[in-house]
Amino acid sequence: MAWPRVPCLLLILLLLLHTCLPQPGPPSPPSAPQCHIPYTEGRQADIHCFWDPGQNPQIPTSYSLHWNSTEGISSVVEGTNVSGVIPRELYTSYSDLTVLVKAANQHGSATSTMAAFNTGDIKKPPTPEITHHCPQPLEIYWIVQCEDQGSSDQHCEVQYRPQDQQGWTQEEDILRSFLLLTPRPYTVYEFQVRCACEGPQALMSDWSSVYKAWSSESAPVKALDVWSDCGVTSELSQCALMWKEMPTWLAQGKVLGYVVTLSYSNGTVAVVNVPMSKPGGLCVCQEKRCRFTPSLWGVSGVDVSVYNSQGASKPAPLALPTSGLQVPELSFTVNQDILSLNVSWSLPPQPIENMHEYVVQYKQVGLPPTQGFDWIIVHQNHTSVILRGDFENHTAYNVSLFAVFINSSCLLASAISYSLHGLPPKVTEFKVQRISDSHVTLSWQHISLTQSKGLILCYQLVLNNVTVYNVSRDQNSLHLLGLTSGHHQVWIRAETKAGLGPSETINFSTENSHGFLKYLVPGIIAGMLLLIIIIVQMKTCAKVPDPSNSKLLQQMKLQFNSSLTAIFSPLESNPKISELEVVENPFWDANACPRKRSSPDGQTEGVVGEERTHIRTDEEAEKEEDADEGYSKIIDTDEEERDGGESGSLLEDDQTVSDYEKHFMPVVV
Repeated sequence: MAWPRVPCLLLILLLLLHTCLPQPGPPSPPSAPQCHIPYTEGRQADIHCFWDPGQNPQIPTSYSLHWNSTEGISSVVEGTNVSGVIPRELYTSYSDLTVLVKAANQHGSATSTMAAFNTGDIKKPPTPEITHHCPQPLEIYWIVQCEDQGSSDQHCEVQYRPQDQQGWTQEEDILRSFLLLTPRPYTVYEFQVRCACEGPQALMSDWSSVYKAWSSESAPVKALDVWSDCGVTSELSQCALMWKEMPTWLAQGKVLGYVVTLSYSNGTVAVVNVPMSKPGGLCVCQEKRCRFTPSLWGVSGVDVSVYNSQGASKPAPLALPTSGLQVPELSFTVNQDILSLNVSWSLPPQPIENMHEYVVQYKQVGLPPTQGFDWIIVHQNHTSVILRGDFENHTAYNVSLFAVFINSSCLLASAISYSLHGLPPKVTEFKVQRISDSHVTLSWQHISLTQSKGLILCYQLVLNNVTVYNVSRDQNSLHLLGLTSGHHQVWIRAETKAGLGPSETINFSTENSHGFLKYLVPGIIAGMLLLIIIIVQMKTCAKVPDPSNSKLLQQMKLQFNSSLTAIFSPLESNPKISELEVVENPFWDANACPRKRSSPDGQTEGVVGEERTHIRTDEEAEKEEDADEGYSKIIDTDEEERDGGESGSLLEDDQTVSDYEKHFMPVVV
């Protein structure tokens, strides 16, 4: 019967492990012990022995140190797996000893080879002490007390290294001083010394404590790394001149200051010394970058150099930003990492003439000039670089690629990137811009780069939880067509590489064209009826004469003016004011009132009706009630007195009657 496949594989794996792993057994023989007596001033110390235990036995193993002297004294002490100590009281000075190491466990034991020595020959000399040095040339000096060992001769070993390195460089057969021939200028070096006094089996002392010394200064040998932060514009007046602090090993001395040379378009040249002891506001240095504060308006060239006590560096020209140059289009990409931005681009199809190098810069979006800003120089044949820095999470950075010429630079490409993407915030100002019976226009506000927490890929809108619209991140509106009548709901949210952000919802309603017509048709009908009523009323209204043509009113006006003259005349002390009385004329019949009709030539044609006293009958009373309106007669009491009480004298005297009197003023009955 065949075994299952899985247990068979497990069995094979166990066999392999059993074969490959070391099996417990007797310990390996340790190496021969090496013993010495450390230096102690005024007294002798214990004997210290060291060995190599060999292969790890995989099980607990004990180690012991055994020795025999020429005097017949033998003893054993327990030790660790690498060392053991023979106490001072168990050996005599200048005696011969044989020493070995024994290792034992449950599977057996093993012993090392034997070491033989005289206790007078294994004494270590005192540790040397480095006392001083000379910077130029760099040479150190030390002392060691070999007189206590019965000898005045000595030979020493020296090891040294720059402070920023790990490995040591050793020199042998040195006497009392050491000269470093080619040190790096203005560099901190670390030194250690150990010595042995003369003897047949002289031992080296322990290494001395580390001694540090500066090498001498030298003039800087490399130019500064100079660049400018112009923000989003290429105007030189808006640019800030910047440079990186030179490392100590390149400055080759303590930096005393900088020299900035400004060449202006009018031909003048200004040299500005910026001492580091008293910058005077001309230069601000932070995070190993310095900014020149004066404006660069009107400048045609800038050079910057650094100096120390031994000289100055070669002037570094600033590549002034230039626009309008014909540059090829490049494929430019930026990929984010946790602690870096990986930038890459394609080489142009045709080499850019007179281009020396590339510069890749990054700028944190939303910060003032020179803050959150750095750059790096790239060889003209390279097409990628890794930008490292203290990038903040969910923060936008504007990464740009420049081509650098002799004294100018030109922008080739740029892109927005984030060191780490996060979920975007809620979209704001989401509203209905325009609406009609079957379509609507929605608008919203773009999420700014400083608030988006990641690169916005698109805006997602969902209509009635069914239809999804993905709108480009460059748009801020959407036109929805073919909507049905009724209530609608739309929500919007932004999307980054980290996912979709929170949503914002809007509700609106639409009505179709039939609903609109049910209000339009009654409105048109009502308007037409109103227009017909107005026309009918205009036709039924009587035409009323103009009262300004009344002869009677004109005569009354003359009388009123004469009365005012009499009132204000100084000759008449008691003027008489006329009193008007309004008397209602109950009914007027054109046949009952005789009127004179004037001919065109001004003569009276005849009398219409006769003057007579008339008594109303019941039939006439009904006619009076059916009359549209009554007429009034104006009586001037003052005129009645002057004319002897005859109210109709004016009508009798005036042969011409106006249309107003004919309509409104009936004759006297």
